[in-house]
Amino acid sequence: MTQSEVINELAGALSKAQGEMQAAIKDKVNPFFKSSYADLGSVWDAARPVLSKHGLCVMQTTELSADATRIVMVTTLAHTSGQWVKSFMPLNPTKNDSQGIGAALTYLRRYSLSAIVGVVCDDDDDGETAVGRGKNQNGQAANQNQQPAAPKESEVIERLGKAEIVAITTLIQKLDEENGKSFLDWIKKNFNAASLQEIPKTYYEKCVASLNAKIKYLNDKNSMAVA
Repeated sequence: MTQSEVINELAGALSKAQGEMQAAIKDKVNPFFKSSYADLGSVWDAARPVLSKHGLCVMQTTELSADATRIVMVTTLAHTSGQWVKSFMPLNPTKNDSQGIGAALTYLRRYSLSAIVGVVCDDDDDGETAVGRGKNQNGQAANQNQQPAAPKESEVIERLGKAEIVAITTLIQKLDEENGKSFLDWIKKNFNAASLQEIPKTYYEKCVASLNAKIKYLNDKNSMAVA
């Protein structure tokens, strides 16, 4: 992250804007996570009016990395005083084609925008789901007396990050509903993972390879059917 020499006026304006900013409306549903989320438009709707009111604007552009091997998303928050801050996030598209790059850009625009201005848009259950105490089907909290023991340091497993989850989700979306469900059943059986977020990071490559193999098989099958 970089910034102008001073950002006192920008920080003051952003502080006032954040005091008036509402959470983004989660109006989209992820069929694989079974959860709602705010898309890029919703984040902009929450941020734009108060940012403009206080003389702030956001610009999102792309540039090549220093070694010219990757596209980098550049998000700039600027103030009418001329002060600014910039954040940089490299793209990691699942496929290096227009569709894959476009999906990665949209994803990074949403998260970069919400992060730099402070819009809240992710699901938040106070960490209950993360420790196995999410709501049951009746909407009631699970018995707090059944809290699992904290894992020992040696038992802590690193899970997939957001970039890996987006990459896998993009591949799943290329499958039909039946095969998408079959993949979710497969990770549950093999990795004891009820969702993509619970897949151990060490199995990321195996998941990608499995999905690519399934996509290739289905494409070949469809090509033969057409022929």
